[in-house]
Amino acid sequence: MRLLDRIVQSRAPLLIARGSEVVRLPGPADFAAAVASCPLRLVLTDPLTRVCASLAYAEGDRLAGCLDLVHVPSQAVWVEWLDAPRLDVVSRALGLDATSAHGPATRAGVYVVTDAVGRRGEARTFWGPVEGEDEARLAPLVTEFDLDRDDGGTGSIADVFGGASARLAAQDPALASILRCLRFRFDDCWAAYYRAECASAAARESVLRASLATVATDLPVLFALCLLLSSRTRLPGHRPDLTRLNRRRAREGRAALLDHTELTVPVMSAYATSAPGADPRRAPRLHHVRGHIVRRGSQVFWRVPHLRGRAAFGPLRARSLTLHFESRSRASTEGRPLDGHGAARRDYASPLPGGAP
Repeated sequence: MRLLDRIVQSRAPLLIARGSEVVRLPGPADFAAAVASCPLRLVLTDPLTRVCASLAYAEGDRLAGCLDLVHVPSQAVWVEWLDAPRLDVVSRALGLDATSAHGPATRAGVYVVTDAVGRRGEARTFWGPVEGEDEARLAPLVTEFDLDRDDGGTGSIADVFGGASARLAAQDPALASILRCLRFRFDDCWAAYYRAECASAAARESVLRASLATVATDLPVLFALCLLLSSRTRLPGHRPDLTRLNRRRAREGRAALLDHTELTVPVMSAYATSAPGADPRRAPRLHHVRGHIVRRGSQVFWRVPHLRGRAAFGPLRARSLTLHFESRSRASTEGRPLDGHGAARRDYASPLPGGAP
């Protein structure tokens, strides 16, 4: 089941016992109506998830150089993906250890609300298992973004639990330029709960680090998707026909599944033999060119994976047909563990990428 359907079908409030009282905290059920009425719901295929993560974090064609062109396409949008491909790319690109996140398959998603321009807003992160009856979960942190702001400091860890925002830093200039647009703050109810539960500074720091690990690397992937959506080469997508399935679910007394659009990467274009030149040595052998972005002024082009060169000179058989971006130099988080969206995130405190807020 898609994560968006798990959220919409959530009914039970999130209740946590605290001493002799029961505290209600924000959970997926509180966002069921918002996701159900969301005008744009997108589900990414695994190849597209890898491409978006690579554009955000890997070396080569970088998202950081096109941030001024990024606009969220709707004032309310839902985006979800299978988290393993994203985590694999991010962990390799940042030089982090993702072994602790290898567990049950997890779907992750963000519900984003923006201003009319689509460059400032906030996102809530959700995750849940692909199979089984386990409920979806909501991250206690809210991610705020402003693509036109890249300055301003944050308070101490104690201030963060009092309502202030946390901010991350990185040694890599490209990644740092993206992180400067992001702020992370606790939902008011969660902040009050942690203030009561975490008496020591060490406990609060541990909670903050673990909470940041669940959301810190998601928004750059969303920005990369928005950039691809605005490019002249459109991403292929289709809306699954759920009519018959929902009719059967209605007969069985189950809730209907939500309409959504599934997006993927453009397929390889058909190969056309290059015209022979005056000097055949100037023509390259048949080889594969990975998908990449090209910026020309205010326009962004997505070059789909394609073949180039002349087959008459023989193929370069060592070339891979898999979309791939070169690994970049390790940032300040080298050697530190990175957690995924699964249950393993709740089992340990992950250090902050690039330093404490």
